[in-house]
Amino acid sequence: MIPHAPLLAVVLPAILGILIYVFQKYLKEKVGWISTGAAISSFLLILSMAKQVLDGYNNDQGSIVYEYPWVTPINIKFGFLIDVVSLPIGLIIALISALSCFYSIKYMHDEENQSFYYMNLLLFMTGMMGVVFSINLIEFYLFWELMLIPSYLLIAQWGTSRRRLSIGFKYFIFTHAGALLMLLGILSIFSYTMTFNLVELPSKSDMIPPNVAPIIFTLLLLGFFVKMAVFPLHTWLPDAHSEAPAPISAMLSGLMIKSGAYGIGRILLTVFSSRMIQASDYLLTLAIITIIYGGLMALAQTDIKRLFAYSSISQVGYIVFGFASVSELGVMGSLLHIVNHAICKALLFMCAGSIIHQTGTRNIERISGLITKMPITSLAALIGIFSLSGAPPLNSFWSEWMIFAGGLASGKVAFAFVGVASTMVTAGYLLWFAWRVFFGGVPQRLEHVKESPRLLLVPIVILASMSVALGIWPGLLLEYMTPAAESLLKFSSGG
Repeated sequence: MIPHAPLLAVVLPAILGILIYVFQKYLKEKVGWISTGAAISSFLLILSMAKQVLDGYNNDQGSIVYEYPWVTPINIKFGFLIDVVSLPIGLIIALISALSCFYSIKYMHDEENQSFYYMNLLLFMTGMMGVVFSINLIEFYLFWELMLIPSYLLIAQWGTSRRRLSIGFKYFIFTHAGALLMLLGILSIFSYTMTFNLVELPSKSDMIPPNVAPIIFTLLLLGFFVKMAVFPLHTWLPDAHSEAPAPISAMLSGLMIKSGAYGIGRILLTVFSSRMIQASDYLLTLAIITIIYGGLMALAQTDIKRLFAYSSISQVGYIVFGFASVSELGVMGSLLHIVNHAICKALLFMCAGSIIHQTGTRNIERISGLITKMPITSLAALIGIFSLSGAPPLNSFWSEWMIFAGGLASGKVAFAFVGVASTMVTAGYLLWFAWRVFFGGVPQRLEHVKESPRLLLVPIVILASMSVALGIWPGLLLEYMTPAAESLLKFSSGG
C-alpha cells in the first residue's frame, strides 16, 4: 500500500482544486481533464487499500488507521479509519465524483468561471470522503461542514433558474441547522466520555448517563436526518437537487445525502445501539412514511429533475428501514443500498442532463419517443429505473430484498409487509416516467433530436454497466458489506 494513502486520497482533490483556481489562466480548457484526473487518482488510492482491508478483517488484524498529531493537550489526533464499512462508500464517492468531473467537461462547456466550478466540485468531494474516513467526531464535523460550503456555491452560482440564490440559501440554512444539532450531540458525547475517537467510543458508551443518552441520540439523529432529507425534514431537497447542474445533482443525490446514512451506521449503531433498538418501531414507521411520501410526490411531478429528487427522498426511506431493523441482514442491505442507490441515482440524473441538453426541456409532458432518437441514453435510464424498482438481475434488487428481509429477521413482520407493499409506489412513478418519456410517438418539435455527445455518454454507460455487473455478481460488494454489518452490530447487545 502507498504510504499515507488515506491522507492523499482525501486531500489531493482539494489541493489540486485550489491550484486549478490559482493557475486558471495557464490551464484554460484543461481544468476539466485535470479535475477528472485528480478524482481518478483518489479512487485508485482508495482501491489500493481494498485487499489489505478485507485481509485484515479476515485475519482479525483490524482496520487501516493513520493518525497525525493535532490537538495534543486533549489528545485529539487527526486521522483516517479505513475499514470494511468506510472503504466501499469511499470508493463510490471517488468514482462518481470522477465521472461527474468528466461529464462536466461537455455539460458545463459554455459556462463561465469553470476553474471556480471545478475547485468547488473537488472540495465537495474532499468533504464527503473526509466524513466517511474520519477517525474522530470533531474531524467528522469539520468535513461535514466542508461539504456544505462548496455545494452551496455550486447551487447558487450555477443553478438553472432565477431562484438559484434563494434555493441555495434555503439549502444552506437547513443543512447548517442540522449540523449544529449534530455538533451539540458530539460535544455532549465528549463531555461524558472524554474522547472523540470513533474506535474507542463504542466501549465507552456506558459512561453516558441513561437519562442523557436519548437526548444526545436524538440530536445526532436529527442532524443526520436533515442531511438525508427524511420526512418531514426533506423540504430543502427537491429544490436544491433540481436546481443544481446535472453532474452536481448526481453528487448531491447519489453521494451527499448518504453521509447521513453513514453517520447512522458508524455512530448510532455502535455508540447508541440500545437506543436504536428502543426507537426501532418509530424509525421503521418514519421510513415507510418517507418511502410512500417521496414516491407519491414523484408521481405528481412533470419536471424530470424534480421527479428524480423526490425519488431520492423515497429511496432514503429504504436505507433508514434497514438500519432501524437493527438486524444483520437489514444493516447489510442498507450499506449495500448506499452504494447501489448512488450508482443508479447518479446514472438517472446524468441521463436527465443528457435529455435536457439535447431536447432543451425538462418538462415530461413535452417529451416522448426518445428511445428512437437517443437509444443509449434511453436504455441506460431504463436500467437505472428497473434497478431502483427492484427488478433482478440489477444491483438494487439485492439491497432492497435484504432491507425488508432484515425487518422480518428482527421480528418486525407487519412493518416488513407494509414496506414491501410501499415499493409498488416506487415502481409506479418510475415506470410512468419511462413510458411517457421513452415510448410513444416522437413530437414534431423533437424530430431534430440526436443522441448525446460521447463525453456525456461515457459516464452514463459506465454507471449502467456497473448496475448490471453488480446485479449479476453482488458478491463483489457483499464480501465487504457482510463483515461491515457484523462489525457495526457487535455492540448491539450492550449499547
